[in-house]
Amino acid sequence: MNTFKKYLLLSLIVALVNAVILVVFFVPRFDHTDTREYIATIEYISGNPKGRLFIHRFLKPLPILIGAAISPILRTENTLIVQNLIFYFLSVLLIFFLIYRLYRNERQAFYGVILYIGAYPMLAYGLAPLTDMPGWFFYLFSVFIALAYFKRPNLKTSFLSGLVAGIGMLFKENSAAASIFFVSLLIIVSQVSLKDKLKNIFVFGIAFLFFPLINQLYIYSLYSYSYWDWYRTGGLHSTSLTTFYAYTPFRIIIEMGRVFLIGWIFFLGGFFKEIYIKNRERQKVLLSFIPSSLSFFLWAYPHNRIIFIAAPLLVLLGSFGLLRKHKNSKVSSFVEVSLLSLYIFVNYIILEFLLRYGTIIQPPGTIFG
Repeated sequence: MNTFKKYLLLSLIVALVNAVILVVFFVPRFDHTDTREYIATIEYISGNPKGRLFIHRFLKPLPILIGAAISPILRTENTLIVQNLIFYFLSVLLIFFLIYRLYRNERQAFYGVILYIGAYPMLAYGLAPLTDMPGWFFYLFSVFIALAYFKRPNLKTSFLSGLVAGIGMLFKENSAAASIFFVSLLIIVSQVSLKDKLKNIFVFGIAFLFFPLINQLYIYSLYSYSYWDWYRTGGLHSTSLTTFYAYTPFRIIIEMGRVFLIGWIFFLGGFFKEIYIKNRERQKVLLSFIPSSLSFFLWAYPHNRIIFIAAPLLVLLGSFGLLRKHKNSKVSSFVEVSLLSLYIFVNYIILEFLLRYGTIIQPPGTIFG
């Protein structure tokens, strides 16, 4: 087995262990606000008299429909967990391949996987009965496709990248950040003419809008409800918004800090290493991630699960910052693994602490909102 396959297999094994720990010891204790609405809507679609339709949840219908289809086999909440497990492992593969594509370092790709699966939002929301996980996956998938031919984009790649992001919109709205990344990539990285850039953006847009537009027309014909209605009430002016989640510098720092915790130290290390090395081509790609990573500002309030759309940029630079250069490679590996272990330990401790004592220090409904 070559080094690439060894680290890829190790990534999947660590991801499996992490998933087992979460599903067995943590997921049953979660009480996310959104979960009840997803469960009620799946039961409604399944014909359960106890169900209730929350139309803003059904606006992204695929998790609901898949859940309804397999609900005769599994408990309603477990239908969402199973879906999330599938997208979780697929995301692990994408993160590994994404880091390897930019850095050509298998060990770094493995470290990036651990930073991704061990991040606080992943622990708290990734495998819970929610739909964030598929949104993160389809964003990653669209980004990965777009990066395949970033020097000379072609219409086929642009179409496929847009189509994947559009399908993601049927799971979770955060996959729309892929469109921001695509445009940024063309503007910052691509060397083709302005005319070709506009063509690729147009093709991406057509593919991206295809399925969401069909879904929107169908939902509106049934319920007179649109994406704009949902965004206006939930994204611009949340009816459940408390002053606790208002856009203040302190709140933004708290939520951004919770996304990566001590991983921010690794991120800064990678950032300064990139400045020092001056790989212009890679720097341009990393810059392309910034606009989509900041797309959480389009939402009514900052929250770590929304900010986690920045995960690709965080793990790219974080994994790079983790790498140590010591004369003795064993010493470097020991330090790197120790830092990663500390990262995971701290994130799990914070999760456990908030599960036990969060309601004391934060308003109801804001811990895992």
